[in-house]
Amino acid sequence: MINRTKDNHSFTKKDIEKLAHVVDSISYFIKMLSEMMEKLYESIEALPPQFSSTIGAAKVLSNAFDSLGHLANITANILSSKNSCKKLYDKFLLYLHSALLYHYYEATMLLKHSLLSAFTSYYSLAYSELRMSMETLVRGLIYDLLAIPRYRKNAEELFKIKGYKNAKGFPELLNIINKKLGDNRPELSATILDIIDNELQDFNPKSTFTKLISQLKAWSIIGNDEFEELRNYYEELSKYSHRPHPKFLDVGIRITANKDWLELEPVPGKLSEFLIKFTDINGWFAYLVLKTYYVDLVNSNYLKCINQEILKKIAYGIEELKTYKSWQKVKEIIDNIKTQA
Repeated sequence: MINRTKDNHSFTKKDIEKLAHVVDSISYFIKMLSEMMEKLYESIEALPPQFSSTIGAAKVLSNAFDSLGHLANITANILSSKNSCKKLYDKFLLYLHSALLYHYYEATMLLKHSLLSAFTSYYSLAYSELRMSMETLVRGLIYDLLAIPRYRKNAEELFKIKGYKNAKGFPELLNIINKKLGDNRPELSATILDIIDNELQDFNPKSTFTKLISQLKAWSIIGNDEFEELRNYYEELSKYSHRPHPKFLDVGIRITANKDWLELEPVPGKLSEFLIKFTDINGWFAYLVLKTYYVDLVNSNYLKCINQEILKKIAYGIEELKTYKSWQKVKEIIDNIKTQA
């Protein structure tokens, strides 16, 4: 026995061996991370000369990062937070659309992870993360709108979505929130999330992406064209999640491009392809957020607090993204808001 403390607590030899094993494991993990970061650095450092051979690569790269910034501004800065508008800003974002904001930040985290995956040449993972971000944001929109009586009382598409096996689905959720909220709109749309957490612990609906956007279409948040665009994107990204063909594997992508099977090495053409999809999807996210916000933005009080500086900045930035259909749609809404404000 080895005495280590004054209270006679001691460590046996076996305890020390366990501790040493833990230290060794952590050291190995840190070494592995260090090697990965070194590979990432080498890959990014080698990227410019390879990437420059791809037509319009610099613009594609710039558009991708700009689109993420525009999405953030639209979601978090659509209203001014100056003193005269601070209360309305808080009510709008942190209360009325809290369920959307909750899911938006999760979706953004996945978007950023997808970028990291793409730049480290894990393209199938990057596309899978893009797919998850689409699912996350759309669920946020659904929950946000369910807080509004006229939407939850016209949720026929959601009523069709039952739970897996014995789990609860949307019929149970809608019955509970209609009973609890009646014709009232809660101050926090995240109240819907609290109800799920507190009363539907086994909530697990068979809510495929297509079923969810079908409800958005029924609510006129999106039209037929937007529905098809979103569904097509989701189906395309799903190929990288389900990997029905070897070409959707990261190894398959590398072999096709004559790259090393395992090393982190950029595939410029594949990176450009990803960044184009990434930029367009950010546009659809911005469109969906704006359409949901617009439910309340038509209120004259909110229109008075529209952040004109941000709108001008976004409108100017969208000029660089006008080749993307999604960002064209965003510009139409912004122009409409500017006209009314």
